[in-house]
Amino acid sequence: MKSFFSGTLLNVCKKNVLTKWPEKFACIAEISKEEVDGQCYRPLLRAAFKGDWESAKTFFERDSALKTAKITSRSETALHIAALSARVQFVKNLVKLLPPHSEVLEMVDCDGRTALHNAVLCGRIKMIEAIVRCNPKLTQLADNKGRVPLAMSALESSKHKEIAWFLAKNTTDDGPSHPFSSPSAIDFILNLTYAGHLDITLYLVRQYPHLLTKRSKKYDNRSILDVLARMQSNFRSGTRLNVLEEWIYKCIPEDLNFKTTDEYSNPVPIIKRVHEVKLRHMAAIELAKQVCSAVSSMSTTEITDFFQKREPLYQATIKGISELVKLCIIFFPELIRISPLKKRLTTHAVEFRQERTLRLFLKVSSINKSSFILAPALGESMGIMDEVAQYNPKFHDATNVSGAAFQMQRELQWYKAVEMWVIPSIRSYQFRNGPTYWDKFVENHNKLLKEGEKWVKHTANSCMLVSTLIATVLFAAAFTMPGGNDDKTGVPLLLGQDSLLVFAISDTLGLFSSVTAILLFLAILTSRYEPKDFLFSLPNKIIMGLSSLFLSLAFMLVAFAATLTIVLDKRLEWVRIPITLLTCIPVVLFLVLQLPLLYQMIRSTYGPSIFRAEEIWE
Repeated sequence: MKSFFSGTLLNVCKKNVLTKWPEKFACIAEISKEEVDGQCYRPLLRAAFKGDWESAKTFFERDSALKTAKITSRSETALHIAALSARVQFVKNLVKLLPPHSEVLEMVDCDGRTALHNAVLCGRIKMIEAIVRCNPKLTQLADNKGRVPLAMSALESSKHKEIAWFLAKNTTDDGPSHPFSSPSAIDFILNLTYAGHLDITLYLVRQYPHLLTKRSKKYDNRSILDVLARMQSNFRSGTRLNVLEEWIYKCIPEDLNFKTTDEYSNPVPIIKRVHEVKLRHMAAIELAKQVCSAVSSMSTTEITDFFQKREPLYQATIKGISELVKLCIIFFPELIRISPLKKRLTTHAVEFRQERTLRLFLKVSSINKSSFILAPALGESMGIMDEVAQYNPKFHDATNVSGAAFQMQRELQWYKAVEMWVIPSIRSYQFRNGPTYWDKFVENHNKLLKEGEKWVKHTANSCMLVSTLIATVLFAAAFTMPGGNDDKTGVPLLLGQDSLLVFAISDTLGLFSSVTAILLFLAILTSRYEPKDFLFSLPNKIIMGLSSLFLSLAFMLVAFAATLTIVLDKRLEWVRIPITLLTCIPVVLFLVLQLPLLYQMIRSTYGPSIFRAEEIWE
């Protein structure tokens, strides 16, 4: 009888599913939880997807069991669907209808995911807070893949840092999953590190120190230190800041707990961004210290094995993370002698053109020149010379210079420095009476040499054209004085006025500057373009030529402003200020566009050596 009644009722529901809403409400209200037909739940499913709380509320008022009914073929409840659809208010309203610490929230879909898992995937912090507040135990529940919400947040919702922070503070190592004691615990710790959430990683490892030296089978047996050694953007040495950002960076206190503003205010975007960058840098250093401190408690064999298994020191060296290399050597001085891939760290630094890390292995000699802390033997000298003679275009970013000519200059600087450090007999060593290391250097850099020559010629041609135009204008202006000349004596009629004096001086200086620039650029075009010319001769001429061009442009604009002042004298005096401001725009524009390149050229040519020694123990 029961079976017959149930079957009949289901048929009635299927027949009336497309009829009016009240009839469907009645149909659903009469169906028991066990005898549910999916089609009868489509209105509730639609309401959950759309976030239509008023319609869903009518369902729940007619039958409270619908709050926990599984309304899809994937065993999802209305709460699952609303969380998956990021319907924040719907979820908050539905959670309020459930009793505190309700086990209903622990219901899972076919993937073993609770509504909290879905909320994490959607990245809605308010939704997550409402669910966890109702049942804190949810943070400990893992899905069928063994992932608790924090683990899912670290990987699939890594952009939402506030969610990761909230879950990190509300997840403990309790049952049933024991997330921080399981073999996969290190996986989401590494995911947090990869995402750049180093402060969260630091917070967790302070509570669970055993994770500091743990390795992940999923990520090629890597540890936290291995991940840090592969991400130079987490350190100051691997981050480029402009002048304003650099100033803000220095003004921010070095405190991991420092906040730029209170949580209710909106900080200036650039300050907030730079603060986050510095926070990440400080967290990276502190995290590396924590790892090294944990490793230092191991035996000598275990320490050696830890640093040789994935070679974090090698990775930090070739990526230029000088802070990490320095920290590891401070904790373990014996590491300065290691030879990953059968090469010393100094050789790797030369191979990958990492002057930041190379500085740590240099010392100042008695003649104020840098040399290696451990002088290279014969074999190492040959290895370093062989590496510096090679050329790899992918290391352009590491050298931090632009333009093929200055890239060639930097390669020559590397060669000259290494040549000074190695055993003297190696400098002129010939391979079976064939090429020397210098010959190999020229041969390997032949393509870069041609690109540098092309870049220099193109730059010189363009700048010489501009200089010629300026010289022509200023030369003509010198014989057409503002206000005219006396017909008998030829003396300027406005002689004695300050504006005319300014015009004459600026026109003369501008003409001389432009002619000087023309001569310098002409000298560049007639150069031999030998490899050694790129070390000083050509860069020196380019710098002087650009400087002269800039001065000629500035003097020309001053002469123009002085002329306008004379013409508009006692007529439109109010026009002087706006015209003067407009005259400054080209100068400012030239400074903004060309000064960074000129500064980089001057620093590369006349600045301090890139191979200056840096003290490890300071």
